[in-house]
Amino acid sequence: MSLPEIDTNFTLPARFYTSNEIFEAELERIFYSKWIYVACEADLPKPGDYITLKLGTRSFFLQRGQNGEVRGFYNVCRHRGHELLQGERGNRKGISCPYHNWTYDLSGNLLRARGMDAGFPKENFGLNPINVAVIGGLIYVCLSSPAPNDIETVSNLLTPYLAPYQVSKTKIACQKDIIEACNWKLVIENNRECLHCDTNHPELLVPLYSSGFGKGLDKDNVQPSELRFQETLQKKEREWDDLGLPYELIEFPDKLWFRTVRLPLANQCLSHTLKPEHACKKLLGNFRRPEGSGLSLWTHPNSWNHFLSDHIVTFAVFPLSVSQTLVRTKWLVAADAVEGVDYDLENLTHVWTQTNAQDQRLAEGTYRGICSGGYLPGPLADEEYLVKQFLSWYSDQLTINPGR
Repeated sequence: MSLPEIDTNFTLPARFYTSNEIFEAELERIFYSKWIYVACEADLPKPGDYITLKLGTRSFFLQRGQNGEVRGFYNVCRHRGHELLQGERGNRKGISCPYHNWTYDLSGNLLRARGMDAGFPKENFGLNPINVAVIGGLIYVCLSSPAPNDIETVSNLLTPYLAPYQVSKTKIACQKDIIEACNWKLVIENNRECLHCDTNHPELLVPLYSSGFGKGLDKDNVQPSELRFQETLQKKEREWDDLGLPYELIEFPDKLWFRTVRLPLANQCLSHTLKPEHACKKLLGNFRRPEGSGLSLWTHPNSWNHFLSDHIVTFAVFPLSVSQTLVRTKWLVAADAVEGVDYDLENLTHVWTQTNAQDQRLAEGTYRGICSGGYLPGPLADEEYLVKQFLSWYSDQLTINPGR
């Protein structure tokens, strides 16, 4: 496949957003070959719990085993290839194919091969596994083997940042799925900058400064508009030191695929709400009082996440086709929090529900413009440097060997 040259100081040529051939290459070289964020431990609270997922054309499921380990398998029977599990989630003590009732345990071992003779080697026909890694309660998968070996380094760097929130002790208060009529990269590019925030996200900018979300953390060249943010940041860093909360920016180190930083909340907010109060009375992990900051985590190619003292918001992007993208948002609260008592669901979800709808309009409007015939790549501003970074990473994935 011949690709036009990518200049990361500009948006991509139209072909990258509209070509089915490039979309298929992205699936093979990125979504099937890299570590992809797909779920969290709160999706699988009990042994036997499972969720089904799809990346491109590949269907698989995650399930929690009796020993608590999260495993993943392709959602296909080893007999005649029938789909094993239907629906988004459920609980099974074992897995039985609806076609000929071949039966598997939670470790993927074949227990019963109906129709086969007594000497049939069941040990050779277990479920086809996928690579699974759990980092601080977030679940990543890789559909190719061998999987890239950078996952251990990422885990070692990220775990101290995520540990205070004890994601494994949360539950999903709400999940909202949006299918956006645009190419998946436009969803990610929009997320990787906040130049658009001032004029598009009135709710989001109540609890959040736009600084740190694409504008960077330049302490040596502070603009007057950023002064309040920098003053608040310095004060909060002293508090974070006392609380033992990691906060230093880690930005795609050694070409790894994540960025994380702790940032103060704006307007005296304690959570991602429109008023200076927590969204959930039950705090997470070891937090003893609402703490006015958020830990943000971005991972290539498909996620961003925000961790507050009282709840967590995770986002996953799943490409459905060259022109359709699923954006899945989950709000996590303490496992023992009670809706209507400890949190109001509308208040908990309001800021990001509005923000997601606003971002959907922006991404879809951009896609319509790109498809209109008059589009030419446009220059990226300095404040869009994280878009440039994403495009540089993306370009590398299409030009290096898959899975490496």
